[in-house]
Amino acid sequence: MKVRPRILIVASTLHVGGAERVMAALSSNIDRARFDVSVVYLKENGVVGEEMTRNGIELLPLPGREYGKRDRLTFLKLRRLIRSRAFDLVHTHDMHGFIDACANRLIAPGLRHVHTFHFGNYPHREASYRRLERLLWRVPDALVAVGHAQADSIRSLYRIPADRLRVLWNGVDAPQPRLAPAVVDATRDCTDPVIASISTLIEQKGLHHLLAAAAMLRTQGARFRLLIVGNGHLREPLEAQARSLGLCDSVRFLGWVPEASDCALPACDIFVQSSLWEAMSVVVLEAMARGKPMVITRVGENPYVIDDGRTGITVPAADPTALAQGLARLIESAPLRESLGAAARARHAEQFTVQHMVRSYEALYAELLAHKYPRPA
Repeated sequence: MKVRPRILIVASTLHVGGAERVMAALSSNIDRARFDVSVVYLKENGVVGEEMTRNGIELLPLPGREYGKRDRLTFLKLRRLIRSRAFDLVHTHDMHGFIDACANRLIAPGLRHVHTFHFGNYPHREASYRRLERLLWRVPDALVAVGHAQADSIRSLYRIPADRLRVLWNGVDAPQPRLAPAVVDATRDCTDPVIASISTLIEQKGLHHLLAAAAMLRTQGARFRLLIVGNGHLREPLEAQARSLGLCDSVRFLGWVPEASDCALPACDIFVQSSLWEAMSVVVLEAMARGKPMVITRVGENPYVIDDGRTGITVPAADPTALAQGLARLIESAPLRESLGAAARARHAEQFTVQHMVRSYEALYAELLAHKYPRPA
């Protein structure tokens, strides 16, 4: 019987987020004939973990972990799991997993470790995280950034040699339309172009700039309906801002919509992202896969992903006027929406599918494990 390398994907939590979506796609689509893959979470399970379980992914408990209680020795419990199941390589995606896997890599030199950075606002990293990353970046066998802009910032901040940190883009599959009832209700009688923003309602997403842009569009006589999909601690302030700007007829706050890429994104005519920073946005890739024309801010990997004027429109961050101008172009021209959306879909198929991402990681795993599992001649 052929022995396959055993890969353990390590997560702190499995709630909704870009890193969690990448872990789910990777574990679900990796070539099982070549790799045996399992997932462990160190703190909490979540909706992404539940989705993994439904998809047949082995989700392992951390031995001896009392969930809900503070535990500073999870690296020892992780070590017990790695030894009991004879894992060859661990792949981490967040700070907690990074620290615990580095400890295990130092204890067991034969264990291979890949770490992917997902945070997108370097060098503005919390001081404690900066200290830990600066101390430990030499421990993993491979470091991965999800974007070129992010990689440049990380290399500069920690003085990491260029060849020590490689870039592997995220990838997604096209969402499968099945609109949520809240989305159907919000668009049922609408004959104007529907604009959708899908994000957590936090400062990073720059949604106060989006509402300011929407107010400019209304002043100019543009007709549209803007859906704000997501929840977060800024929801009440943003709703108050929308009321003060007289946008109650044009803006709908839909709150949390599970699997929004499937259940909300297909309803929109225009996708918008007003973020102040990103690493490599998964929802932008999902909008591309659905062939949605978009206006997005020029942050993180967005300028590498979207060719301004050909596959979408990019504008400076924190600039409501530029955001309004970009949206006005798409609101006014259905042919432009159609051409940009088609070009975005083609660009996604060429570069940003799940299979592109998974094959890249498979090649990296094989490279690191070649000494133990040499490929046949």
